[in-house]
Amino acid sequence: MTDSLTQAQIAMDQTAGMLIGRRIREVVYYGLEIEDQVGAWDFGDWHMPVMGVELLLDDGSPYSAVWDCMFGYFGLELYASPMTDHVTVVQPKVGGSNQWPVTEHPRWAPLLADPVTKARLVWAEGFADRQGSDGPITAPLALRLDFPRGTVRIIAAMEHAKGRWWLGADEVIVAFSREFTSSIGYPASG
Repeated sequence: MTDSLTQAQIAMDQTAGMLIGRRIREVVYYGLEIEDQVGAWDFGDWHMPVMGVELLLDDGSPYSAVWDCMFGYFGLELYASPMTDHVTVVQPKVGGSNQWPVTEHPRWAPLLADPVTKARLVWAEGFADRQGSDGPITAPLALRLDFPRGTVRIIAAMEHAKGRWWLGADEVIVAFSREFTSSIGYPASG
């Protein structure tokens, strides 16, 4: 890994660490509106925001988990800045960017009652397509957030065929159960 990628990895890990002990006040998904398919993003154990997730903390600080390509094509990158710094936001329309709050969703609401107890990026090798001189480059696959009442994983992934998943993809999903993450081939250590 190059020095600039090593520095970026350290910075993103530090950004994840800044979430520990903090309370998330608001969660907003950013995705693509597909005609009038409101709610087509909720699949029970997982959600499909597509572009990314913005977390607003109790002091109003924004954090963005978005698929990007700094480490390869593609990874889940984390920034201490609003999603509008990372995606172009236009008024919702077919094929346009869209955002929707999910703070009160039954999967999120119980978790957000308490501060984050652990937060870390899950780095994995072989999911992004970039190769270094020593082989595949480690890339951020997911942001793992632990709360007293459960765990959420925001993952760069997409379903490419019924029941078959591509991890390290140019879409973002949110997973709420260990059973689901295991079923898609997500690393057991994450």
